[in-house]
Amino acid sequence: MNKDVIYIDAEDDITAIIGKIKASKEKIVALVPPKGLGVFQSIVNMRLLAKIGNESKKRIVIISGDSNIGSLAAVAGIPVAKNLQTKPEVADVPILKIDKGDDIIDGNELSVGDLAKIGVSDADAKKEVAIAEIALKQSNVDPVSSISSARRSAKKSKVPNFGKFRKKLIFIGLGVLVLIGFLVWAIWFAPKATINIVAKTANMPISERVTLKSDVATNADTKTLRVTQQEQKSDVTVEFKATGEKNAGEKAKGTIRLLAGFTGDIGSTIPAGTQIQSASGAKFSTDKSITFTLDNWTGADVGVTAVSPGASSNGAKGNVSGLPSQISGSFVDATTGGTDKMVTVVTQEDIDKATDELSGKKADDLRSKLNSSFGSSSIAIEASFREERSEPSPSTKLGDEATGNVVLKATITGTMLAVDRADVDSFLTSVAKKEIGDKKSQKIYKNGAENAKFSQFRGSGEAPSVILSAEVITGPAIDETEVKEQAKGLRYGDIQSKLEAIEGVDSVDTKFSPFWVRTVPNDISRIEVKFDIQNASS
Repeated sequence: MNKDVIYIDAEDDITAIIGKIKASKEKIVALVPPKGLGVFQSIVNMRLLAKIGNESKKRIVIISGDSNIGSLAAVAGIPVAKNLQTKPEVADVPILKIDKGDDIIDGNELSVGDLAKIGVSDADAKKEVAIAEIALKQSNVDPVSSISSARRSAKKSKVPNFGKFRKKLIFIGLGVLVLIGFLVWAIWFAPKATINIVAKTANMPISERVTLKSDVATNADTKTLRVTQQEQKSDVTVEFKATGEKNAGEKAKGTIRLLAGFTGDIGSTIPAGTQIQSASGAKFSTDKSITFTLDNWTGADVGVTAVSPGASSNGAKGNVSGLPSQISGSFVDATTGGTDKMVTVVTQEDIDKATDELSGKKADDLRSKLNSSFGSSSIAIEASFREERSEPSPSTKLGDEATGNVVLKATITGTMLAVDRADVDSFLTSVAKKEIGDKKSQKIYKNGAENAKFSQFRGSGEAPSVILSAEVITGPAIDETEVKEQAKGLRYGDIQSKLEAIEGVDSVDTKFSPFWVRTVPNDISRIEVKFDIQNASS
């Protein structure tokens, strides 16, 4: 028949041992206790083991060479074996000789071995077990635990474990420190309060015509704003085809001989460029000036060049006209060298037509370039934008040969004024303060500088001017530090009633954290005040 060997741990009590016996599936259960285990030094525990064995129909065997355990097991009827290989037997219970003398023996002074030798009567043991079982039933707890408690109270007290005691003491101390730290944090450091104040405000419109100057500082009293000016250039062009024609060939050349009619003409001069005309109608001009002297008054030669290019001026001969009345002249030889070459040239009509088309061209990006050139620290006055156009100039001059399309170009110069944001801010603040006057209960929440507008620009006169418009927001003057001082240590309702009494305060809501906080901390650094500005007119 198989047996189940259960090794008992030093920490196991009778309840744990009984549980292991019940959990075993074998009919024979061998218990192997460690040396000196106190659980097996009690006759009550032995009786319980025997009872459990009978109830679960299992044979309990104790493996031990301890004679004391053997004696107690014999009383309970439990067999004992020295090892797992020897045959278990119920030990003989020694019969003690009772001293009939008058000496009284203190049972507490006897050792466990002596108590085992003396033994316990079946009646006494049964009484102990019965008493333990009745007590367990009355307390509605596990009978085994109560019987074990009876055994522990009956047996000799164990030696205290000071190591475990020290560990428990350390853990208790750490727990106390953590608790104290938590209480300090929860009372002095964790509490926070956020006071949300909704204040009523009103719009105060401002519209002032201000003078714009670049050489003076901004002054609200004189209604003057200091401005800066930026300039940007942009070219606009138009392409056109030339429609004119001209002869670009060579000019004919020749020589004429001049004769003075009288000696009185000596000393007179025929200037260079004097135009003459041949009998055929060709026009020429003298290449240089001629002065008549005694040596040449009867015949002076001078070169001539045709006024216009072309072969039509070739072959001119005979007398010429166009000289002073007392001077005559004629070609020495027929003129030569004139050639024809027809080319396309730019005419004034071409330029005028392109100029009309160019006037409709706009520099669309010029305004945006000027606006962005001021930077984010300035507010551009777009109403001050002005532009000027230069005279158009063609890529091919008037009368010159045009080999392709001609480009007519004009330069547009744009200018714009801007005001520094800081100047607008200070100007509007000064104007708003004058409007509020001596009302200490009111203050400026927003001076409207971020949405300021300029209109109706005037650029004529000594200095330009513009209308500055803005919406100033005013409301109750509530000091944040004063609110914190008033709210210290107050509860929700007290804060609400106290702050809502201030003129202009619409509502007050206080948020506490953590959740267990119910009053505002006394430390103002742990109080946050938030203002929700609402326009009463909206």
